[in-house]
This record gives sequence, structure tokens and C-alpha cells, in this order.
Amino acid sequence: MFRVLVIVLLMAGGSATAKGERFLSAAGDVFKAEQNRHGAVLTAVASDEDPIIVPLDAERLTQPGDIFYLGRSCDAFSERFGDGNWRWTDSGFFVFFEDTRFAFPGQEIIVGADRNCAL
Repeated sequence: MFRVLVIVLLMAGGSATAKGERFLSAAGDVFKAEQNRHGAVLTAVASDEDPIIVPLDAERLTQPGDIFYLGRSCDAFSERFGDGNWRWTDSGFFVFFEDTRFAFPGQEIIVGADRNCAL
């Protein structure tokens, strides 16, 4: 019985991991994240598509489908917001574009082998 329980738990954990990481910006934007050899790709999703709790008064800055590319060399790009950069701190990570900043307080994203984008 114990082996069956362990196998079921491992399978459940594997399917949750396959969904990918989720991040919530301070403005209430919900993103799914995928890693690749160049860094990470954050894709905005509709708040009702994800179990992350979004504050009712949140004024989202993105639309579902908006994509942020976070590079290993601390660069960032979005078709909607243009070129930028991103930084990691002890209190979360930030993505900076020319006119807009996205804060992800209390969250950590791993892009590359180390935290070379730390402030």
C-alpha cells in the first residue's frame, strides 16, 4: 500500500511540475514561465486561467499572450514594451522596460546557472 501511495504522489508531483512555474506581479499580472537555453520566457495568462489569487483591485499592465523574454545576460525584451533588462534581489525580481517596470515581490526566477543579475 505504501508503494502505491508513493507512486501516486510522485505522479501527481510530476504533472504539477509539467505545468510550469507561475509568477504574480505586484500589479496583478499572472505569468507562466518556461526555461530555455537562452534564459526564461514569461507569458501573461488570464487571471481566471490560473489558481494564483489576484487582488480584486489589481490593474493589470499586460494582456493575456504578452511575452517577456529574460536573457541570461540580464537583458529583457517584449514586443509590447520593447527592450529592457531584469534584476534579481533578495526581495524578488524586477523587469524594467523604458516606460514600465514589473515587480515580482518575494519570488525568485532562475535564469542560467547563477544569480548573475543580482543588484
